Amino acid sequence: AVVSTQSTGEKEEHNGICGCPLGQEIRIESDVCTRAKRICNRHIGWEKLRLAEIDMERVEQDLKLEGSFDEMRRAKSRIANRTNLLQMLLNSTIAKSPG
Repeated sequence: AVVSTQSTGEKEEHNGICGCPLGQEIRIESDVCTRAKRICNRHIGWEKLRLAEIDMERVEQDLKLEGSFDEMRRAKSRIANRTNLLQMLLNSTIAKSPG
């Protein structure tokens, strides 16, 4: 189960503006909805939705990172196996047959 790491314990401020980003991309300088939060029916609960999106992005990044670590571990294992094989070949004695 995925648990949100965002703080949701704070009470929402009902006297402030809505603040929902109006553009497709969320940027610091993006335009936001300036209607009062208590009367803006268009963006109800947008903060919770955005927090859920951030959590999903974090999970996706964690999965990619875990995959990269697994790939690195397998590569190191292959290198170690090749090194062991090379050492075995270099240190082995070749038995000459009499004759």
